[in-house]
Amino acid sequence: MISKLALKRLTESDLTFFEWHFRRSASNQKAINLNADVLTGHLYPALDVVARRRQNKIGIDLWIAGPGAAGPFNLQRKIIKGAAYKNWRLDGELVYNPGGTPDRFKSLRPGDLALFGFEGELSPDTLTVVLVGQDAPQDQTLFRGLDGLLTGSMMAVEGADLGELCGRLRVPQSHPVWLLVSDEDLAEAAMGQALAVERLLKRPRAASLSQEDLRAAKRAAEELGRLGEELVDFHLSERLGTAEIADYAWVSDVNAISPFDFHIRRTSRWEKLEVKTTAGDFSREFYLSLNELRDMAHGEEDYFIGRVYQASAEGAKLRYSQELRAYGRAILDAFSGLPPGVTPNGVTIRPDEAVFGEEININAPVAQEE
Repeated sequence: MISKLALKRLTESDLTFFEWHFRRSASNQKAINLNADVLTGHLYPALDVVARRRQNKIGIDLWIAGPGAAGPFNLQRKIIKGAAYKNWRLDGELVYNPGGTPDRFKSLRPGDLALFGFEGELSPDTLTVVLVGQDAPQDQTLFRGLDGLLTGSMMAVEGADLGELCGRLRVPQSHPVWLLVSDEDLAEAAMGQALAVERLLKRPRAASLSQEDLRAAKRAAEELGRLGEELVDFHLSERLGTAEIADYAWVSDVNAISPFDFHIRRTSRWEKLEVKTTAGDFSREFYLSLNELRDMAHGEEDYFIGRVYQASAEGAKLRYSQELRAYGRAILDAFSGLPPGVTPNGVTIRPDEAVFGEEININAPVAQEE
């Protein structure tokens, strides 16, 4: 999956990568410049070493999408660095307008933007380029958002930041920029969330998702869920013995099939807390299994959800829900109208601002130096 992103403002010399512009240029360059301070200084620190073993030529499986709503097509090109080059170049043969779209790259002009999505560990082996044009009607909102984000001629971009921007700008799911922002939806789809699957199916190249992509996404989702529980555990431990928390136990740490994650005692009564974690924003949906719903609705103890969002190794944000037993009963009552023999596995929930309390910043534990 794409994990390294960069944003670049295209210059007149960059446009010579495309045959239509090269024929009308006085330049002999046939490449897009890739700033060394971004490519090797930030994304691939070992690239110089790897490239020397390959005569400074890295073969790339290249996908180009855009401008506008134009979907991706595939080419084989190289990333190279000549002895006299300050920067790297996306190089190789000229890129022609693909069949059926004779004017596709004609509309590009200096100042347009390119989003690069690199795949590969020590060096890139696959590159997805999404062209965002000032003059393409489908790009204009996104262009303004990215233009305000870009500092300098090229910069590294965090996937979460790009996803947040696209969500805030309400970029249609059919836009090729979502090729670079699929991690959260892919992870949620791998865990069975119907709305995430629906969004993925609307995105370009959805049919190219492999079984390994889904397995990797499921592993990532499980790791993220574990991270969320670890952050909540540390958060609760910091408050243990105060007026907030008298006692607690991390139940799912010792019982993986528990329908809740934490047992918490604030006063004399115990309550249950189920943690739902996302690397995205608070408003992303989460999944409640049938077992969780039954425990929520029919358990003797109060049941809460802790929504952990913007989760990373550095920390996250947390909001506690209201008590949810009546909410769970309402969902199970709705299931009672299903035909005989039909039992749902669970439901996808879009969190309601009114149901959750104030935002709390939670930090990861600081590693102690030995």
